[in-house]
Amino acid sequence: MKQSLAPLVLVAALILFPTVSFSEISPEKQHDFLPKVHNVIFLFDVSDSMTAGYPKNFDYQKLFVAGRAFKLFNLMMPSVPRWQYDVNTALITFGDALCPQIVVPLSPWMRAKYEPYYCGLRKDTFFPFRTAALQDALQVAGSLISSACGRTAVVIFSDGGDCGDSAQRTAVALKNTYGSKVTVYAVSFGTSEVGWRNLYEVCKLTGGYCRPWEEVRDLKDMKRFAWDITVREIMFPYPEIFFKEKSAELIPSEAMKLESVANFLHAIPQYMLQIDGHTTFFGKPEDNEKLGMERARNVKETLVKMFNVVPDRIRVRSWGGELPRYDNQNPDMRVRNDEANLYLMLPLRNFPYNEKKLHTFGVSAVGNIYNTQERDSDEEWAWPDKSAPGAVVPTGNLR
Repeated sequence: MKQSLAPLVLVAALILFPTVSFSEISPEKQHDFLPKVHNVIFLFDVSDSMTAGYPKNFDYQKLFVAGRAFKLFNLMMPSVPRWQYDVNTALITFGDALCPQIVVPLSPWMRAKYEPYYCGLRKDTFFPFRTAALQDALQVAGSLISSACGRTAVVIFSDGGDCGDSAQRTAVALKNTYGSKVTVYAVSFGTSEVGWRNLYEVCKLTGGYCRPWEEVRDLKDMKRFAWDITVREIMFPYPEIFFKEKSAELIPSEAMKLESVANFLHAIPQYMLQIDGHTTFFGKPEDNEKLGMERARNVKETLVKMFNVVPDRIRVRSWGGELPRYDNQNPDMRVRNDEANLYLMLPLRNFPYNEKKLHTFGVSAVGNIYNTQERDSDEEWAWPDKSAPGAVVPTGNLR
């Protein structure tokens, strides 16, 4: 009888005490963006001045409000797609010991990484006469930056203190040493002009900026702040390139468009570019197909020779007079069929990428993205020469 009850007990335990949900660590990509930084170092002020009441609401200590801001920032940080690279973060506290404390070393960021620290960063021990100040914490951050790869953002949560210009001098030293590899930002929790000016100057000297807590306490405002620090918007700029009538020569203004296309491709090397050449329906079909191919190749040659795009990342194809995008019966519109269409392909395999639009902060951008390695099902991954179920397979000539 005891043996027969064992499976039921096990099932009940699994229901009542569920294990970690793997849906929370799904690698599915939510946005297309280019991360600004590889590392984020948080500097958290736990000095005596932070134990005072918050000026806008004395029921709460500035330390408590700063902990809330730190938590909100981490909640609003975007998850960087695994196919780009990890963003590493570290946490340093200052103000409750002689030296700043590296509470969390530089390591890959996860949304739940700092949950144990939001409410307990200040030590309840006897403090020395002198405790570490902001300039000391910046020096420790500098030591982490020296061994880190890529660019680093330093984010300070503090009331600014009253330590003169020492922190500003340290910020200048950081900028002189690491240049564009480091930028400092801050959230301020005091009303002291000295404290605000101190944080403001430290950020300004490194190319960053400071925000009062009141300006970022809303979810939407904090998201804007966190995303401005960690990522920058990208958008595939021009899906259409136009040509002179009955010619493969680009209209002069179109060449400038290709510079933006090249910049996008350089920014995110995972994408490939498909170029489809088109013509109007006038003339012989074989001549139109040849002209369409010349147009597509001309765009590719411009991207390769003028803007150093790797040739293997570009595919060209001609549709001739087939599949016109504009009405050939309308004289004002059919000239726009003398064009090349540009769209992106994402040749990644073994990633659950189901979106069909390029997303920039949740807004669909111009142009479609076609995944060249679609899944046939949740259990199977398709090979490059297979299309998604129900997809219309083009008959144009691939080159």
